[in-house]
Formats: sequence, structure tokens, C-alpha cells
Amino acid sequence: MSKKPIETLRKRPRLIEETSTDEVHAPLDIKHMMHVPQQEDSSNDCGLYTCLFAEYISNDIFYMHSIDIDAKYHRQRYATILWHYGRIKNEDGVISESEVTGTVASKFGGPRIAKEHVPDITNYPTPRPHTRNLK
Repeated sequence: MSKKPIETLRKRPRLIEETSTDEVHAPLDIKHMMHVPQQEDSSNDCGLYTCLFAEYISNDIFYMHSIDIDAKYHRQRYATILWHYGRIKNEDGVISESEVTGTVASKFGGPRIAKEHVPDITNYPTPRPHTRNLK
């Protein structure tokens, strides 16, 4: 095993301290919010809640105590946004940002894929919401 990962682990506390403060060495300002919407214990929607909180905060909405989150609605909303984004990319023949800019094929150095090898998904059926019968 290389010594480099071990050296990095030893330096970790110092690296965290150096990167968590700005040039003036002011500590990061953290606000603890009370009474924010929370997912149910049996739910696996932590990613959804994280995305929603990031979206609210980026729109300067910090007081979320009166917001009732409908997880099903937001799952469908995000799925629709991603589906639409993928459809637009397919219509333009784009595989990734690197195909547009022509710089790098992927983060991992993978091969470039010619546009004629990209599967055509424009004729795939539009996703339809499924209703569950809980009886």
C-alpha cells in the first residue's frame, strides 16, 4: 500500500480546518432551524428532502415551518424535469456536456461515443403516474 493515503489521513484535521475558514479565518456561519418539515420514519425520501431544502434555500426561503411537503408530487416533479432534460438532450443529439464542448469524453476518461450510436428515445412512451390500490 502506498504511503500517500496514510499521509493524507494524518493531515485531514489540518486540511479540514484550513478549508472550512475563509481568508480572514472567520468561522462558517451556521443557522440551526427549528420546526422544519421532516420525512416520516418509514420513508426513504432523504434525498428528496435534501433537494427540496437546497431548492428553497437557493430561492431565499428560510422559514419552512408552514410548508407541507407532498413527497409524491415532488418525486413526480423531479422525474418530469429529468425526463424533459434527457429528451431535449436526445433531440439535440447530445450525450454529455463534453460532447457539446468537445473537451473530455467523461470524468473517468471513457471513450467518446459517436452520435449515431446513441439510442433514440424520442419515441418512448411518456411516463404515466401509477396509482396504488392499498386494499
